[in-house]
Amino acid sequence: MKPSLPVRQRPRSHSGGGNAERAIFAALEELLGESSFQDVTVAQIIKRAKLSRANFYHYFASKYDVLIAMVARLLDEAYSHGPWEFGEGKSRERAMDASLRRTIEMWTEHGAVVCAAVEHMHGNPTLAAAWNQMLERFVTAIAEQITYERELGKAPASDVPPDLIARVLVCGLERSFYVGTLGLDPRIPDAESAVESIVEMVFAASYGTKRPASRLRRRAKTKPKTSSTPVALDRPETGADESGVGQEPDMAAGILSAMTAVLSERSLDELSVADVLTAANASRASFYFYFSSKDDAFVALFRNASEGIAAGFEVLATTDRSDAAAVEQVISEWLSYDTETLAVARNAIHEWSRRPELRELYLATITRMTDALEAVIEIDRETGIAIEGPPAPQLAAVLMWTFERSFAGAMAGEAHLDDTDELAAFLGRLLNAVVYGR
Repeated sequence: MKPSLPVRQRPRSHSGGGNAERAIFAALEELLGESSFQDVTVAQIIKRAKLSRANFYHYFASKYDVLIAMVARLLDEAYSHGPWEFGEGKSRERAMDASLRRTIEMWTEHGAVVCAAVEHMHGNPTLAAAWNQMLERFVTAIAEQITYERELGKAPASDVPPDLIARVLVCGLERSFYVGTLGLDPRIPDAESAVESIVEMVFAASYGTKRPASRLRRRAKTKPKTSSTPVALDRPETGADESGVGQEPDMAAGILSAMTAVLSERSLDELSVADVLTAANASRASFYFYFSSKDDAFVALFRNASEGIAAGFEVLATTDRSDAAAVEQVISEWLSYDTETLAVARNAIHEWSRRPELRELYLATITRMTDALEAVIEIDRETGIAIEGPPAPQLAAVLMWTFERSFAGAMAGEAHLDDTDELAAFLGRLLNAVVYGR
């Protein structure tokens, strides 16, 4: 039975098929091709749709209401196509590839709408409900397939819930599409370029060592792996000066410490400079002497936290990766943050896509970790530890963005991602399955 759509806060119910409604949808989609959703106004939508304000507000209460209605239409389209059908036997790979490409084609047709939903869902509960219902359709299809394959003995029995596996895979699809569509990662220049790695990830997560033998090929070992030999890493410029936040004067450090404490209780959107000043017992003059805005102060906070986050993942480069348990431990420890780091990371992971001041630093941090993972994959393929597969740059990027988006979902309390320890453990297993075939 088709689930009900999230309730939209509009003045009157409507079918979404009237001429005025279609004109409003078309107007918003055109405007999203020209500027960001946060810069689009209702007045612009009305002007582009050639309607009166009364006509607009007859159906919609806000621009968010329009976006939510458009996401609901995408959900209807997803139902009409039937997402992620795996097929049988040797046709599984072809069927999965075809289903994934249909999804990407559907999202690409409305790419501006999809990107706007991804960017703003964490700040609007109704939009989040609409978008997550779209994703849940795919999660259900994949989870049912994994359960079916386990029952037939084609997929290995596991204590990892199929819903968790499916949700992580869909997170990887969503984020890879978003990043590729906007050209945010040179390793994924467009959404289509991520398909091969996503299919590989789906096979690894669903079938493990029972996936086709052709997907478990290794090169002949060229030299023994020694865990004491580090991978050379080129670190991108993150914009931090040598002084760093930790060496700022006491007042600046006190302001940032107070901001961290407040962020443990509320989001960056809800936070005001006045809240920070009260917690820091500081004056506005003191705050604006060091920081131009709350966003500027948050970037300083994240710059400090990002060093530890990136370094925690880079430990993988000096780990004995022939030991599956050691790899999983690195991932679990990497995602085990203290209270202060967690407060900063949670806000950064939800806000980077729509805050220009934060985006550059955030992307540089992701790039640094992806560089490390790419180097690890290439070295371990040469030594015969890792299995062959999609190009290392593409695979590293898809895996890293899957980790990032899954953790974002956990921080937002999304379905099937509520247990962060369980999620971290699975992400470690996923890395082992995709890269090492174990």
